[in-house]
Amino acid sequence: MAFYGGAIVVVVVLFKAVTAYGNAKLKAPPAIGGDYRLNSQTLPGCLKSDALLLHIQQSGVYLNGSLRSADGNTQLATAAQEKPSLTGHISDKQLNLVGSVPFVSRCKNLAQQADASKQPLSVKIQGVVNGETLTGQIALSSVPTAAEFTAQREAQKEKQQE
Repeated sequence: MAFYGGAIVVVVVLFKAVTAYGNAKLKAPPAIGGDYRLNSQTLPGCLKSDALLLHIQQSGVYLNGSLRSADGNTQLATAAQEKPSLTGHISDKQLNLVGSVPFVSRCKNLAQQADASKQPLSVKIQGVVNGETLTGQIALSSVPTAAEFTAQREAQKEKQQE
């Protein structure tokens, strides 16, 4: 009986210690998934267009995303969501995304030209999320300097049921 009683006490103490550690040290990253509208007038190279949307999908600390024109093309939006071209992670509200820009038509033309020279057109996005605002830097492989940007998260549109 003493052995079983001691084993139960040890298990309870270990459970309380692990629970206290988890509550104090382990925190989920903030939910940042959604569409962010970028002011593209200050962006570098082929990203200067009418308006751009950065679509972010989040799974814990891992991120997938796509950068596309915000022209309302639902077919392009669906393709960008199903096959994201950016990957990255979030750590302490700091996000990093790297990938290509196949869903921006002006960049797609440059990427096709770059394929001939075997240098793919890539983009790197670094930023900080504060509530509904994403501020950071975006850099294209074809442009030597990064550009500052600010993006606002758009309200989630409710999916219509058929």
